[in-house]
Amino acid sequence: MSSFFAIVISSFLAVAAFQYTLIRYMLPKGLSATARRIIASFVTLGINTIPFLYLRTDHIMDQLPWWHRELIVSIYAVFMVASAFSGVLFLIVLLARSMFRLLKPGPGFDKSKRDFVGNAARTLVGTSFGVLAYGTYHENKLLEISRIALSYKGLHPDLCGFRIVQITDIHAGPFISFESIARTISTANALKPDLIVLTGDYVNNNPAYVDGCVQLLNDLKANAGVFGVYGNHDYYTGIESVREGFSKTHISMLSHSRNAGKGLEGLLNIIGVDDPVSGWATDARFKDLRTVFRLADPNQFNLLLSHRPGIFRVSKDWNVQLTLAGHTHGGQVIIPGVGERGFSLARLFVTYTHGLYESDKDSEARMYVSRGIGTIIAPSRIFCKPEIVEFTLIRA
Repeated sequence: MSSFFAIVISSFLAVAAFQYTLIRYMLPKGLSATARRIIASFVTLGINTIPFLYLRTDHIMDQLPWWHRELIVSIYAVFMVASAFSGVLFLIVLLARSMFRLLKPGPGFDKSKRDFVGNAARTLVGTSFGVLAYGTYHENKLLEISRIALSYKGLHPDLCGFRIVQITDIHAGPFISFESIARTISTANALKPDLIVLTGDYVNNNPAYVDGCVQLLNDLKANAGVFGVYGNHDYYTGIESVREGFSKTHISMLSHSRNAGKGLEGLLNIIGVDDPVSGWATDARFKDLRTVFRLADPNQFNLLLSHRPGIFRVSKDWNVQLTLAGHTHGGQVIIPGVGERGFSLARLFVTYTHGLYESDKDSEARMYVSRGIGTIIAPSRIFCKPEIVEFTLIRA
């Protein structure tokens, strides 16, 4: 966890530096260099003290007026990300200008060329903020129901038409309200699925949200039951607190173990793999895979639940018909038109980002990676709507 906090602090300081640079260049040229430095320093310091105002309170967002979430926390997060993205692009502009001056020496830039730098900073910040604000206040609120039909040659007749609903990555916390979670659960129940599965990250980091989130999840209803596994953020939150919360519900949590749906003994084998916790932004290495492999039953339909999609690197070669995972949020930003599924920002870190995957050796060994419900860093999604997924098993 020390490396995790080191990365967070380093990123925070880097963003603050980007903010300072952008603000300094965006200020009127009529100000002296010293005045611009002082103003930029105070503005940057003021902006970055906002999170600490919330860290000093015991309240969670759902105990505060709605505008705290929508008009302070969300906008602040959007500004932070916009600052980081714009800052990187702006540094490229400055480096390009420096390279141009080295390759083509001569008199200094005239006023119009100097103004270009300030205008570039303003344009980058304004565009980035606008796009992320759209993703926060529009697309992030458009819950999508993805319906997937999966065919299998040897599917047992009793499983034909069997429907599974997957919910993942709720991340209860500053960016998602209990009211929003309740709407998601209501939507899932309205589908009247045979089975509901949860694939981790129920709470973002603050244990104060555990009880409220888990109590809402306890309202999920399915004839064959509700099953789940834990994600890395559940460990960051405090796994004992999260486990205690789920122990008071009817939800069956699986940790390197298996179970069968109610009334489907001998037909459906639900396997849950525990999260490796380490490697939070990469393809994590799973432990005790031999134990998980032995849980598969060649005489049943095997459904593997894993928070991390990286498990598919090995489970695709097991006798597992369907693996369900989350973790990536689809990258929260997907660039459409690049490849068959679009380019997800998560692809910079992990192999499997979103959507349906098939094994090269067996087309009936599949994995679906859900884009999930919640977000991290900023409550923004672009071409990557939050989703719950409904799978229908059919006989080929």
